[in-house]
Amino acid sequence: MIIILLSILLGLILTQMFLPFGYVAPEWLLLINVYWAIALPTNKKLILAFISGYFVDILYGQVLGLTSLTYVIFIYIILRLYNSLRYMTVTQQMVVISFFILIKQHFFVWSNSVIGINSEYFDLMISTFISGILWLPTYYILRYIRRRFQIS
Repeated sequence: MIIILLSILLGLILTQMFLPFGYVAPEWLLLINVYWAIALPTNKKLILAFISGYFVDILYGQVLGLTSLTYVIFIYIILRLYNSLRYMTVTQQMVVISFFILIKQHFFVWSNSVIGINSEYFDLMISTFISGILWLPTYYILRYIRRRFQIS
């Protein structure tokens, strides 16, 4: 569990590093949460997704709970589909996860427009594309860490 929390902390640090890029920044925390939800599917991952989403809300200065809600819904869907995702190749997982991130971004744009905040749609699509590409190194690095420290 310590390794998982350290990887979430690393995701927060990476999110903080890419903060000047705004909405174009990749979804580091979401990718890390998705990996752990696929690798070790338990309901504790929903709590972890909520807490990490809350920290992202604080970092970006957004409405508290908005990112948490999207992360929890995202991880819930991943937990429901983890059997299918585990047997896909990494590139197939990349496409599926990119599609889910795209849906998350659409929800994010819609919810921001409801409360009167204009989000740049194109920036969010770039973020989806970058996050999808970064799934490959994220997957392989976290898989190496999981095997190295025998996390199961």
